[in-house]
Amino acid sequence: MKKLIQILIVLVGFGVTAQQTTQTNKFVVLTPKVEQLKPILLAADKLTEKEDFQIVLYGQNVTDILKAEMEEYIRWAQKSEVNLAVCKMSLNKLQIDPASLPKELEVVDNAFLTAFQLQKAGYILLNL
Repeated sequence: MKKLIQILIVLVGFGVTAQQTTQTNKFVVLTPKVEQLKPILLAADKLTEKEDFQIVLYGQNVTDILKAEMEEYIRWAQKSEVNLAVCKMSLNKLQIDPASLPKELEVVDNAFLTAFQLQKAGYILLNL
């Protein structure tokens, strides 16, 4: 019995250590402001060991994605291997046709649901 308890303690200790050292290199950032793309993309560039990096725009400021400056952010994101997405619910509320958006932007049905699903899949979530 004493041996069994010792083995269980070792196994539990190993499991805790394994959980502590497990780290993900997948990130999702929710932001309602296009002007936050610059610092977010700067951070993404500094993460040398990222597997996947997603930015999801939502809210009333998604109208800013139609501005000319967005082209620079799109090119930057592509160069940095960052996926840019925009919330369809926000587009609908603001009466923006998804077909009018640059093709590089992914349209997701719901920004928050997308973020929760990615978090469940092991992504680290940051909501600004």
